Amino acid sequence: MHKLKYLTLAGLLLTLAISPAFAKSGHSKSCENIDQQASRLEHLKKNLDLTSEQEAEIKDIFAGSKERNEAMRSEKRSTREEIRKISRAEALDESRLRELLRKQSDQQADMMIAMHATRVKIDQVLTPEQQKQHEALRQQKQEHRMSAKHRQEKD
Repeated sequence: MHKLKYLTLAGLLLTLAISPAFAKSGHSKSCENIDQQASRLEHLKKNLDLTSEQEAEIKDIFAGSKERNEAMRSEKRSTREEIRKISRAEALDESRLRELLRKQSDQQADMMIAMHATRVKIDQVLTPEQQKQHEALRQQKQEHRMSAKHRQEKD
């Protein structure tokens, strides 16, 4: 039981040590998301040969998911900050820490579910052939990310 406590604490501290390296200010993140959406839309337009109607519908889907995603990111930031405060305290409130870590896990799951829902909505706008192409593009992107991650781990 003691080892589990130390492993949990070590994992938390490692996460906290790494997190600032990936953190960005809220403003730049918002601008980045707008740029990402425009870039994603252009990518889909180019690779899937979208009609103007499909383009408009997908743009609306992105706009609808933007507000929800920003709210979820804000909530995740708040939870992360509370975890940091607890971990820096002289006395560790283990029960509160566990509660927050479970909340953080649920928030991550909520974000993944929301991303899936957005993808499903986009697929509903696409033709069956475009859906196959879209899936192939997603697979390529995922493989690229994985190979980049492996290269990074080797370095």
